[in-house]
Amino acid sequence: MLGDFRTEDERADAPRSHRRKDSGKSLIAMTLVVALFGVIGVGGWWAYNNVIKDYFVAEDFSGEGNGNQVVITIEEGWLVSDIADELEAQGVVASAKAFLNASEDANNAGQSIQPGSYAMEEEMSAAAALEFMTDPANLTLDHVVVPEGKRSFEIYEILSGYTGVPIEDFEAAAQDPEALGVDPIWFEGFSDRQVKSVEGFLFPSAYEFDETMTAEQMLTEMVKRFNATITEIGFLDKLAQIEDPDPDYDPSANENQTFYPPTNGEFKIQPWMALQIASIVQSESGIASDDPKIAQVMYNKMYINPYSHEQTNCNCFESEAIWNYGRLLNGEDAITSGENIDWGAVMRDPDNPWSPSAVEHAGYLPSAISNPGAAALESAVSPEANDYLFFVTAFDDGSALFAETYAEHQENIDVAEENGIQ
Repeated sequence: MLGDFRTEDERADAPRSHRRKDSGKSLIAMTLVVALFGVIGVGGWWAYNNVIKDYFVAEDFSGEGNGNQVVITIEEGWLVSDIADELEAQGVVASAKAFLNASEDANNAGQSIQPGSYAMEEEMSAAAALEFMTDPANLTLDHVVVPEGKRSFEIYEILSGYTGVPIEDFEAAAQDPEALGVDPIWFEGFSDRQVKSVEGFLFPSAYEFDETMTAEQMLTEMVKRFNATITEIGFLDKLAQIEDPDPDYDPSANENQTFYPPTNGEFKIQPWMALQIASIVQSESGIASDDPKIAQVMYNKMYINPYSHEQTNCNCFESEAIWNYGRLLNGEDAITSGENIDWGAVMRDPDNPWSPSAVEHAGYLPSAISNPGAAALESAVSPEANDYLFFVTAFDDGSALFAETYAEHQENIDVAEENGIQ
């Protein structure tokens, strides 16, 4: 009732004890109000993080991709929401909502996306993905997909199966890489171990090949894409900027070191050396963000004095992927790290040129071991500085744990096994 509320004059005329009582009530009321707003604030923050953020703030990447290619196939009759879901599932955009928002902001441009295939990249901003897919030049109606990391002999099988051109034709065409467009600079500075090979130069992508094309024409197109990517990355310019991780190491002072990559101890990376490292990164890495770290690990293995850190026995890559490349090249089955074999003997076999830990084979390999994509190529000329010598894939998302010592590496392997990765 209104009569229950007294005027300020009435409050002034009231006995002092009454005024104190009213002041106490006011203090309690103010406290309750502050507490109420606090509850509302906490509740609002919780609601923002758990409800509003999920529904109204769309997670998004920035930029035009991380270099890892993904072929997105859009089916006839798909809605923009279907396209958005596929892009999120394939890791092209961070969220379907971001792509839908980008389409709406561009006058529903997503409705103009045509059925077919699009060779895109992972981790594109929604706006960049939309712009790419609405450009008719990026639409491939009929294509063959060559995934990243495939070996040359696997690529011949893919192309032969798609076009009907015999595998033998691809093998014959590959005998002369320079005739396919590989720049001779990639074969300069070889030791007696290296061989001219097309391995590493067949760029992974989606191609519009058919049975009317020859093996030579198809491989030439793949080398052309490789050359264009190298130019776009600025590969050769960045290569000259790589620093020696151990400039004081003089290999000539170590009688047991049978081979050291740079001539006379001078740290100078040749293009083919970086290509080999890119191919190892492509074969070993499980997530693009680890690529630059793994590339530096490979340079560390190759150029840091093994007699000072005493964690490895030579300047060699020590990669399981290298050993398995040699096996597959010889028509044998790959061996996984979980198999019960004498890995020391396997990795250090002096009679096998693809044994990556053999002192007799210290240094670089006969050739690259896979055909890397843009992200792996970029990592080989833009490594992330670190002192690691070991790494192991340890998590479901493909990310790795890194270590400076073999003991730490064994602990990381235990983590991987606990996660069911090894």
